[in-house]
Amino acid sequence: MATALASAAAILTPLVVTAPTAGAVVNGAPSGPAPWAVQITTFSGIPGTPCSGVVVAPYWVATARHCGPADPTAYTLGFGNQATVPGGFAETASLASPPIVGAFGSLDSGSLGRHTPVAAYHAPAGDVMLLKLAHPAPSPSVKRAGRDPVPGDVLRFHGFGETTPRGQRSAELRTGLTRLERMEPRAGSWIGRSHTTQGGYGLGDSGGPVFHGDLLVGIHSGSDHARRQPNGTNPAWYESIPFQNGWINWMIANR
Repeated sequence: MATALASAAAILTPLVVTAPTAGAVVNGAPSGPAPWAVQITTFSGIPGTPCSGVVVAPYWVATARHCGPADPTAYTLGFGNQATVPGGFAETASLASPPIVGAFGSLDSGSLGRHTPVAAYHAPAGDVMLLKLAHPAPSPSVKRAGRDPVPGDVLRFHGFGETTPRGQRSAELRTGLTRLERMEPRAGSWIGRSHTTQGGYGLGDSGGPVFHGDLLVGIHSGSDHARRQPNGTNPAWYESIPFQNGWINWMIANR
């Protein structure tokens, strides 16, 4: 069933949002306007890590499965370029307790609001999780790719992770470039192996979007911090959105 679902066509949302064209994550610059970006914070005492995410449908956010349990009460979400819970990686959970204001009431002037999802679902295979919202996201959905890029393609990634190795989690969304080396199977799923060329992945970037042009092709799953180069670049891998589209489409239609 998972194979059949994975072959389904991607949903094409009416609004196309183009990925920004400059900057980096570690040692880099802020992203351009990205209302579809999501900062994901886990509450103190619940297993999980601060992560990044992306709006893939009006009621749905995609992130990495390893970011935490399939428990919606574990997370608080912030939408847009500005982090609603800035601070160091270890500090973030303790700062995640201010009350939610209304449906998407803003808790600071730079945010599109914070929200706790009503449901969380782990993909049957692969490092992907979907978070369902009680209200439509206060931001547009991205356009998902129907097929994977090819080796050699340069992709753009985004995240709210640390801006220096083992440093502070970014208070704003940042971006970098990575070159796809190969696609390969992993644990019943399909991943893209790459090496960043501008900036590098850091802690807190997991679950962030990977774009080829204006199409979402991946969800960041992991990177090799031990092989980080002096300029901040490092090897990384992402979960294939074209492979996961069947499951994502089914969840949107049935949950």
